Amino acid sequence: MKVLLTGSTGFLGGHMAEGLVGRGHEAVAMSRKGSNTSLLRDLGVELIHGDVTDAPSLVCATKDVDSIIHLAAYYTFFGRKDIYERVNVEGTRNLISSAMENGVTRFIHCSSTEAIGPVENPPGNELTPPRPAYDYGRSKLASERVVESYGSLGLDYTIMRPSGIYGPRNIDDVAFWTIVSYAKNALGTRFYIGPGESHVQFCHVNDIVEGFMLALEKPELSSGRTYIISDERAYTYREVYALLSEITGRKGPSLHLPKAIAKAMILPIESYYRLARKSNFLYCTSTVEAVTSERSYCIDRIRDELGFRPRYDLRTGLAETVEWYKDNGYI
Repeated sequence: MKVLLTGSTGFLGGHMAEGLVGRGHEAVAMSRKGSNTSLLRDLGVELIHGDVTDAPSLVCATKDVDSIIHLAAYYTFFGRKDIYERVNVEGTRNLISSAMENGVTRFIHCSSTEAIGPVENPPGNELTPPRPAYDYGRSKLASERVVESYGSLGLDYTIMRPSGIYGPRNIDDVAFWTIVSYAKNALGTRFYIGPGESHVQFCHVNDIVEGFMLALEKPELSSGRTYIISDERAYTYREVYALLSEITGRKGPSLHLPKAIAKAMILPIESYYRLARKSNFLYCTSTVEAVTSERSYCIDRIRDELGFRPRYDLRTGLAETVEWYKDNGYI
């Protein structure tokens, strides 16, 4: 199958390209001009320039392919609302419009469990009423609505909602900052915010790729469906820190800070990062709310319908990831 892959130069995109090639598919990797395509060149995939915010560039990019896996997104929890709208929502609309103009109707869309947001009665599933907490999650939910709106026009779509993705080559998101900061005994990892019993759910990047491949290769089952894709279970922050202590050899935190005190401590650090035009998920006051809310999800639908079985538990995946960070100088 000839598959156009957007977001191909990102963390997930590189692994997805490897997955497509490994399964015998013909990958066409779309990237913006100036992006680092070295991994894609090494894989020998076809390269094409395109930008989801530049509709004319997509007409050429979507020609002569059978399916599209759409990963390209503006991904940050604390970004600009106008960019979320332009890239994640209107960019998705531009891509689908160009695809259908070229007769391409099979479309696999990467959303996020952040489109659901915190869960009041965990675990959440695909029918849980969404209440995204961030503009990023709200933009992902809006992008899902765009995809679904084209279903009545003939789009054969599947929506995938990954939870927190981690693994080798991830060097700029929540999982990266958490793991590296913990290994370096950074201030933000020396205490729990609240009791540390709220749940968070991760998924190794290779398992995410496997879920996408199942959706791609089983259109008769996945068409018109939305799937949460994640690890088998959620972990409390206390459990995550215990695993990281076991793997890194660092003593875990014992101090518990109330939310108000944690926000007061983090505020000046957050202000510094903003002045320096930097970001770190650990040092944002809104993170206090994130780590004290429930993000536990159920993967029964993708397991039962597509046969998805995660190969990595969190201990195995974190150990592999920490080793990669050590080998590449991040720890």
